[in-house]
Amino acid sequence: MKRALVLSLFVVLVAAFMGSAQELKGSWDSYLKLDLSAPPAIQLASFYSFLDIQYVVGGWTLEAATIIDENGLSDVWFEASGSLGAFSGWSLVVFDPTVPEFVTFENAAEVSIAGVDAYALFAIQQVGGGIGSGFALGGIGTAGAIRIGAEVTWNLNPNLWFIFQYGVNGAVSDWTYTGCASDIWYPYWYIGALSVIQSSCESVFSYLTFIAEFPICCADVYVMGEFSCTGFDYLAFLTKNINIGLDWLKIYELGITYTIDAKDIGFSFQIVSGDVVCFKPYFTVEMDTGGAPMLDGITLNALTLKCDVGGCEFYWGHIFDFMMTRYAGWMWPTTAYGSPYEDDYHFGALGNGLIRSPGACIWRVVDGLDIYYPNEVFGVQCDEDSCCGGLFSFGISNFFSTDLAAPITGIFGWMGSYFQLSAGIGSNISVIGGLNITQFYGVDFVTIGFELAW
Repeated sequence: MKRALVLSLFVVLVAAFMGSAQELKGSWDSYLKLDLSAPPAIQLASFYSFLDIQYVVGGWTLEAATIIDENGLSDVWFEASGSLGAFSGWSLVVFDPTVPEFVTFENAAEVSIAGVDAYALFAIQQVGGGIGSGFALGGIGTAGAIRIGAEVTWNLNPNLWFIFQYGVNGAVSDWTYTGCASDIWYPYWYIGALSVIQSSCESVFSYLTFIAEFPICCADVYVMGEFSCTGFDYLAFLTKNINIGLDWLKIYELGITYTIDAKDIGFSFQIVSGDVVCFKPYFTVEMDTGGAPMLDGITLNALTLKCDVGGCEFYWGHIFDFMMTRYAGWMWPTTAYGSPYEDDYHFGALGNGLIRSPGACIWRVVDGLDIYYPNEVFGVQCDEDSCCGGLFSFGISNFFSTDLAAPITGIFGWMGSYFQLSAGIGSNISVIGGLNITQFYGVDFVTIGFELAW
């Protein structure tokens, strides 16, 4: 009888899939970057090729993806996601073909019942040269303006805050983002989010986490607490976008974290400049933390300009101070609370991304171990329809330095220029080219590539 029920269920599922609309789609992006800085030799600076294939059937998406770089095949992963009635599921498996070896197998399931989203997580991973597994049970409910969540994990790090912000699918999905303004730059990948603690398959209790979000007066407040096998870890309060009665100054984040023997305060201020014509100022607030937190000064670190001229975007920017001081404002206990940390900001390659943080694609000149950055840029970016379908775009950025001690500044302090071209040669394919010229090397790098989607 049980076999008949299972067989009947299997037949129903297969029939549902076969009777559903089916779709095959995907994308293929490839870029080749050549180093021409030491003629006559031409060297391969980098290579990137990403192939993603998705098969959609019966409300489910089956996906296979791979990345090839200058060292060969670097990442391979498979995903499945979809829903069946009130149930939703996600699954991700990742392999490292360079070894080759299995990396992680992550799964999530969610069901919505009476305003509560209950979920379960399970992962098997490579941990410290061994294999470990962990799982979690949690739920998030809403009552009016109040959201409350709780999660218990076994050999798995907490995921409640992440799921509270992005949903359960964010825990096992692959995330991609580009640090620069142009698709010609290779994207960064973050594949999966579950983290097994140790290489063990035992179900050992790890964390109990709870969180609540609710409005108080004119602010939204988060309260988050955590317990582990050693007992109480912390209780944290976080609020954002606090209006303190000054139109030009707001507290972007304020976090207070209590542990057994400490109280940490983290804060982040935001200068509200409004729309000052087409100029955008970059301010930081300096604090004196020797005693009680006191406002010690406001610094203008950079100023940028954007405006449309004849269907094109003209831009200009100047950085007065590369190091922009900020303050922490998180919910977890850390030594950074109450003390400033510095971000090193530079210009991106194109105008719609003038200021970029470390780790992103920024324009610079590399000479051995020495790296030189400009502090001024101006350029233009034009976009229009291509004759063959798609979009045609062209951009040029010119970089300068007002530092007279910089060893590679030419006339007017010119350090170099970057050219970018993208042309749609059909409804679903574009070719891309880039050229980097510096006062130090002449033609430095050439990038060519294509983007195909179907």
